[in-house]
Amino acid sequence: MNDKPLDVKDISTIPILDGTNYGHWQMHMKIYLRSRDLLEVCEKLVPSDASTSAVNKWTRASFEAINLITTRITERVFREVINSETIVNSRELWSKITEQYASKRAVNRGRVWMDWQGCFYDRNLQSYIDTCQKLMMELDAVSIVVPNELLSYLLLGKLGGNHHLSQFVESLICNKDIIEKPQSILSRLQDLASHNQHASHGKETTSNALTTSLDDPHKIIYYCSNGKHNNKCTTHRKAECWAENPHLRPNRKDKKCKNNPSAHLSIVQALITLSTTQQPSSD
Repeated sequence: MNDKPLDVKDISTIPILDGTNYGHWQMHMKIYLRSRDLLEVCEKLVPSDASTSAVNKWTRASFEAINLITTRITERVFREVINSETIVNSRELWSKITEQYASKRAVNRGRVWMDWQGCFYDRNLQSYIDTCQKLMMELDAVSIVVPNELLSYLLLGKLGGNHHLSQFVESLICNKDIIEKPQSILSRLQDLASHNQHASHGKETTSNALTTSLDDPHKIIYYCSNGKHNNKCTTHRKAECWAENPHLRPNRKDKKCKNNPSAHLSIVQALITLSTTQQPSSD
């Protein structure tokens, strides 16, 4: 253990453990403790051949770890994990927290699974992505194993009923390389969320630019309509005009998945299968 720990982020950036977010909390706390060279005293026993000086140093580190950990838990969690042993032994405290909130006990697995089942898309894609990432950590923390492809269908199944995302969802379902990797699904959803955010920010700029164009007689925008090409339009040639040549307009149906025409049905079937077969169980 180093006497001078590395400069690290403020501990206030670590989420508060409230009993429902162990997986997310544990990841942050482990990174923090490791950066301060304190994770070892939480996971291992003091070496049996350690000198008196080393034991004293280990004890001080243990107390520091306990202090840091207990600042990021709720009062209820504090009452559940602190006792005469855990208050003086960081390894005992760390083990107690893990046993309480990350074991395979039915109560833990049931809680995590119900949280997953209760997750829904409320038309805020970024919020949905963040919630799913946290819940996937919780599933892993209590050892609920869901096949990757099925997990991907679950992630997309909550989006399938939204018309504005249906084509995007089907395009992902049709991509075998992506559908087998839930993290790739979340990555693609994040790309879409970021794109939507930038597009939203650009609306005001676009609106202002269009207003300027209409107000300025030197910046007139010409459009094609009624099946005829406007010769004053400079954005495309007559031969490329969609108004005059409607057959040139891209057909979105061409992008529809040929290998899985019943994509949404597959999602529903996957949801039903998992709900009836994947039940939380005890050790």
